[in-house]
Amino acid sequence: MAFAKNSMLFFMVMALFGVCFGTVYKVGDSNGWTDKGSVSYKDWASSKTFVVGDTIVFEYNAKEQNVVQVKTLAEFNGCNSKAPLSAYNSGNDAVALKKAGHFFYICGLPGHCEAGQKVDIRVLEPSPSHLSPSPSPAPNSNHSQHNESSAPVPSPSAKAPTSPNKSSAPSVKSSSGLFMLVVIGVLAYLA
Repeated sequence: MAFAKNSMLFFMVMALFGVCFGTVYKVGDSNGWTDKGSVSYKDWASSKTFVVGDTIVFEYNAKEQNVVQVKTLAEFNGCNSKAPLSAYNSGNDAVALKKAGHFFYICGLPGHCEAGQKVDIRVLEPSPSHLSPSPSPAPNSNHSQHNESSAPVPSPSAKAPTSPNKSSAPSVKSSSGLFMLVVIGVLAYLA
């Protein structure tokens, strides 16, 4: 009986840790956040599937770059950083993806955004398929048809990435319902 209880507790604790972590993505992978033109951030973002609970990390030389979140697609396309939602300048900025939608980031220094240092992060709600180890379809990178006020819908024609380029962080997505189930199970075990 003790073995069964200990096994149950072990699996509940493992599940608890699994549902608390999202995937951590380094923007631009090994190139990081740069204006040198060696990275297509559009291609980079379209090869990923971001969901609520993930984190994106901008790594860059803080003396030469920054990160500015802008509100609209027009500001993103026009490289307009005059009214940012947020600005980062540490050189190692982690941004938690807390809700679904499109989130626009540019470098606010003159000429950098125009040189391609900008990224549109499309965040989806977690789904049961995100709990499995199989790769998810890449998001549709066609920005001309998206509506900023509505939740994004995955493209049915999107192909699965061959290499997800994720960090070594656990890739199980957050799920408050599963979290509560684990907590209730642990409390029942302790009672």
